[in-house]
Formats: sequence, C-alpha cells, structure tokens
Amino acid sequence: MRKPRILLVNPPIWNVYAPHLAVPLLAAVMRRHGWQVSSLDLSIEQTDWLLSGEGLTALLPKAERRLAEMSAAERSAHEETLAVFGDTIDRIDRARTALKTRSILTDPVAFTDAATVVRNGLACVSASFPGLNFDLRGNFSCYSHRRSDSVLEAAGSPDRNVYGWALEHRPVAELADADLAVVGISVSADTQLIAALTVARHVKRARPDVHVVMGGNLTTRMVSRWQEEHPFFQYVDSFVSYEGEDALPALCDRISGADDRPVPGLLERDGRGGLLRTPAAMVDVSDLPTPDFDGLPLDRYFAPGPVLPLQASRSCAWDCAFCSIPFASNKFRIRRPDQVVHDMATLAARHGTDTFMFVDEIMTLTSLRGVSRELVEGGHELFWYGETRFSKGLDDELAATLRRSGCRRLDLGLESYNQRVLDLMRKGTKVADIEPSLDALLGNKVPVHLFCMTGFPGETEQEAVRTQEFAAEALRRSVEEYGVPYSTAANGPFILDVLSPVGERPDLFGVELIPPAEGEDLAFDLDYTVTDGLTQEDAVRLTSGGPANPSGAAFHRGTWIGDAEEWSFLWAMAEARLPDRKQAAPAAPRPSLCPGTRIRLADEVRVRVSATERRILLHVPSGDALLAVPQEWDRLLDGPAQTVAGLLEKASSARSAVATLVRLAAHRALTVEAAGTHEDSASLWYAAQPHEVLDSRSDGSCLLASPETDKRVRVSAAGRLVWLLTADGATAAELSARTRLPQERLVPLLDELAGHGVIAAAFLHPQLLGTAVPTGAVQRSG
Repeated sequence: MRKPRILLVNPPIWNVYAPHLAVPLLAAVMRRHGWQVSSLDLSIEQTDWLLSGEGLTALLPKAERRLAEMSAAERSAHEETLAVFGDTIDRIDRARTALKTRSILTDPVAFTDAATVVRNGLACVSASFPGLNFDLRGNFSCYSHRRSDSVLEAAGSPDRNVYGWALEHRPVAELADADLAVVGISVSADTQLIAALTVARHVKRARPDVHVVMGGNLTTRMVSRWQEEHPFFQYVDSFVSYEGEDALPALCDRISGADDRPVPGLLERDGRGGLLRTPAAMVDVSDLPTPDFDGLPLDRYFAPGPVLPLQASRSCAWDCAFCSIPFASNKFRIRRPDQVVHDMATLAARHGTDTFMFVDEIMTLTSLRGVSRELVEGGHELFWYGETRFSKGLDDELAATLRRSGCRRLDLGLESYNQRVLDLMRKGTKVADIEPSLDALLGNKVPVHLFCMTGFPGETEQEAVRTQEFAAEALRRSVEEYGVPYSTAANGPFILDVLSPVGERPDLFGVELIPPAEGEDLAFDLDYTVTDGLTQEDAVRLTSGGPANPSGAAFHRGTWIGDAEEWSFLWAMAEARLPDRKQAAPAAPRPSLCPGTRIRLADEVRVRVSATERRILLHVPSGDALLAVPQEWDRLLDGPAQTVAGLLEKASSARSAVATLVRLAAHRALTVEAAGTHEDSASLWYAAQPHEVLDSRSDGSCLLASPETDKRVRVSAAGRLVWLLTADGATAAELSARTRLPQERLVPLLDELAGHGVIAAAFLHPQLLGTAVPTGAVQRSG
C-alpha cells in the first residue's frame, strides 16, 4: 500500500542564494522509508515572486495606499521609494535572470547593474508593509519575533505581514493533494519564526486534517523553555527537538497507523494543558542518504549555480564561551570522506553543478584533509568552500591540497587577535598559529573570510582595535602580496546568547544580564553590563561601520547582494574581476547653454510629482540617482523640448535655476539640444549634487555623502572649499582667487572632484544670469 504524502517546508527567510540542507536531507530519508515527498523552499519561492514584475505590480497599489497612513516625517522617504517603483517593475525580471547565469560572474558592470535593480526591488517590497525591512538575510517588521503574542498576531494579519500577503496571492498548491497527511516545517533561525507560524496557519485553515510538525535549531531552543501547553499549538500539532532524520519517519508512521514506536525528541500536548516529551536520540550521520534536492527550484536562487549544501560533520567539537551551537545539535560526529565525495559526485551528475558549500559548524583538520585528498585522488573537478578554525595543522601542505581539490574559500573564526581575549572566549586558538595559517592559505591562492568579534566581556578597546587592524592588514596583504582579491572580513559586536556558556554562567565572565522586556518570552539574546572592558554600547560603536548614512532615499540603503559568501566563492572560482558596489554613472556632459538651447527630460527618466511636498522626483536609472527639483520645473514634464529662456522666465531665481539645469545635465537627466556656440560663453563650475558632510577631521578633510546617489568621497580641505564655492556657480578664475590655489593645483583638483560627481561644468551665455560673467577663466584640462 502506498504511503501518504509529506510536504517539507523551508520558510522565509533563510538563504535565497542556495538551498537550505534540512529539507533535502529529510526528503532523502523519507523517500528511503517509502513516503511520497514534496519539497517547498518558500524562502526562495516567495522572495523570487515578490522581486518580480508580477509581484511588484501587485504591491504597488498597496504601497501607494500606505502614503495616506503616514506621518509627515515618514512621507518624504516613502515617496522617494515610490519614485523608483515603475522602473524597478520594468527591469526586475531581466535583473533576476541575469544574476542566475554563469556569464554574470565575468561581467562586473552587468552584475552591479542587476544587483542595483534587485536592491531597489527590496526597498519597494519594504515600502508596502508597515515597519518592514525586507532584505535577503533576515526581515524585520512591525511584529516582534521575540514575543509569542506578536508572532501569532502577525500570522493572522496578511495585510501587514508580507509572508501572509504572499500566501494569499500564491497559496501552497500542494495542499490540494488528497494524499497529503503531514506538513513538516523546519525553523533554523529566529528570522523564520513569523513566516513559519504564518505557513502553519495557512495549512490549518486549508487542511485542518493535516498534521503540522515543526523542527529545526530554533525550535529546539524555543521548546526547551516550555513548561505547559504553548499558544503555538493553535497551528502546530507537534514539535521535534534536535535532529529529525529518525524522528520524522517515526512520527509519520505513527500518524498513518503503520507503527507506534517512540518518536525521538517529540513534544506534544497531554490534553490537560501540559506537555509530553520524548527524549531525543542522536542520528548516525554515516548512515544518511545523499541529500535529495528534487522538487526544489534550483534555477531560481539568486546566484549562478546551483551551489548545493553538504555536511562533512555535524555539531561542533569545541565549546566556545560565546556560542550556543552545542546546545541544540547533540554531540560532534564526522562522516567518512568517501561518503562526502560520493554525495558531491552524485549531485554534480544529477543536477549539472560543480559548486558546493559545506555547512558544517566547523570542518576539522580531519575533514579538510580527508575530503580534499579524496577529491584530488578521485580526479573530481569540483569547487567548494567551508568553515574552519586557525590551527598549527593548517599548513602549506594542507593548503596546497585544498587548492588542488577545488577549495576556493575558507571561512575562519578569528574572533580576536589577542591571546588573552581568545583565552577568555575558551576559543582554543593560539595567536601564534594565525599568521602562518593565513600565509599558507593565501600563498596557495585559497581566499579567506575572517569572522571578528568586538566586545567579548573583558576585552579592552585597545585589544578590539588591534583585531580590526590585523584583519584590515590581512585583506591588504591578500591583494597586494598574494594576488588574491577575494578575501573578506566581517566584524560584529558580541551578542549574549542565553544558551551559551556566558549566558548560563554570566558570573564567571564578569557579566550581569539585563532581563528582557515584559512579554519577550522568545528572547534568546539579552542586553548586559560588564565589570571590566568594553560595554555593550562600546562594542556597537566600534563595529558600526563609521559615519551614519546620509538622509535620502531608503532604497539606497538596501542589501548589496555581492556581500553574500556564495558570490565571493563564485567570483574566486571563476577568477573574475570583482564588481563595484555602486553603479558607474556615465561621465557628466559639459553642455553649452544659452537662451535658445532646447532641453527635455531624457527618455529613461521616471518622474513622480510629490503628493505631499512641493517637489518633483526624477529617477535616473543609469546612475541610480534620485533627484528632487521644485514644482516650478513641471514644464519639463509636458514632453516637448523647452528653451532655457522659457524655463528661466518663471523661475524664482535665475542663478539657482541654472545651477539646477547643470545638476540635471550632470546626471544625464536631460537631453540638451544646443542652439549654437558663443565665443563669449564662460565655463562655470557647479555643485553636481547636494552632499552632506560626514566625518570631518582636524586637517579640514571630510566625507561628502550624496543622498541622491548614496556615493561617498573623501575630499581634502581645499576640495571641500571648492565644493562649497560652486553652490551657485563659479568660474575657475573665481575659484582660484577665492581659494588662493594656483592653476597647477586647481585644475587637477577640479578634474578630481568632477570625476567623483561632486562638481560639474557647463558653458553659459552671460545673458542667462542677467549679468556679465568674468572671461579668461582657467579652463578644465582636456
């Protein structure tokens, strides 16, 4: 007799660059046991649809309606995002398609352009729901994943919950299958919890007869606190702690009536308001089948691939003081290298891929040596990356074998470059082993990623800065000494996990826990105070990334998908040139403007007339710029070309209007039809865009940040002064006189500022300003 069907779900948002391993592993196990299995990765399914022309078109009316609900302070940024909606809808499908093709790896300009469109799409999705910050790593909204009541409220509020809204528009089709008996939802991180309960509610409303079971790392942590029946049982019939490969077949057999054996790690209601718990059991990882990715949309993840996940081991062999991984993953176990490589070869043949990522908490030296040797001896041409730790055995011989085996990235837990701090962390790493390991890897062209941590209890600011400086120097050496441009580093503040050794015995680390806010029953990280060293606030300050973002469009501050480790790995595999983080705007033109010059908006420009402010928003896709001009420029919106004289006739200030014309021309927002040249025209320099001054220093230099393009440039004191003096236009001669800079210094400075888009030049007929403009100006070089 054929067994019923089970649906395995990975809820948003986990990883949209590659599949999560939990569902393919469980699918393989359940098929081995004879169950019909459907696999659903809602993390990519929903994200891929929301970031599509169809999805964004459905969201646009919703985003427009939100404008009326907002306070005056919120409307400006919201309207700026609405201004990019139309162009994003037009280009998002092409951008997503481009990001999924191997050719994009060797076309850095095309990558940045496509990534920019996707980033704008994320901002458009965010603008459609209150408080939503929709990115590709973890979404935050007006609901809190730290409170059970808020999670349940979100699950029942599709108009305010992006996941519920997406399910209403695209219901889970598998629920129509009459054979469906069980839905398993894997929840690995708190970023998935709201989506997971939303999915559970969706299932129960459509199929109350189906058994919903929830498992995964976060589930294990969460249910360990429960002493009585929890409100989540409203939508979830049972929970499984720890590993699911033995538990899920036992549970499904019990539900179908085939067997009544104990279900390891099962948590269920006792019918009297209490709970029934069955002890967990440890899975034999050497007996696991090859993960089964059938049914997952491997062509829809946001990276060329697919990059398929695998495990060479499970759990972690160490017990670092800051980490809670051992709490929810049983004891450390390792798989035989021949099993691991067999899985890689099988999946490569089955899915036509040559790229893999090991999702082990840590690949020990034993795993690294065994897997790399097996790959080399077997003649496999596969590429992979994983995570390990610094140690004496990570030497030149091993690094050379790693490179030959296809390893193109190793993530390493540096944490600190201070032995005292590493000892406080119980890290088990010796500072003396760090540089030799780095030299071995980089010398064999294996890029690295350094995980750094700031603010572990007892660490001083001097020690934190030493780590930061070491990481920066390591990246410099990677590029300049070893010719490896793909190495990266990340530095985050210490997070106090209540299930880590620090959280369980804070007194041993000079820490006092600050209880969570009332009602935060799902809070697994807590605020704290320390008796020595950096405070929690200090740690955040030292890892904040420098000056704050300038005011301006919210879409500029979205996720840049090139930060994903999958992309770093793929670029290293292809030995490709790395892309820029920002679109390269076309070189600014130097128009000749006279009263008869005819001007119209460039064809690509999208226009939005503000409904709440007296301004017009112009989105210029080629430079990813959003420009604001007064409503008196509405004559440009009519379509036909206008003369400069006609535009200036009704301008409140001719001088500021000319400055605006030059600014628009510099961004290529205008098509300028010259009316001839004039010998008496003068070359004037103008500020090409408004900037905000950040990070001023004692030598007068500063960062100039543009809210229109989100680009930043550090300028000298002289450059800052020139930018200020060009607000309403100035000739080079005027600038020379006012800055006291000689021509040989001024000309290259003007060129430099123009190259960064800080200033721009135009030839202006004197009549435009109503007064004569000094002639004999120093001309721009070239």
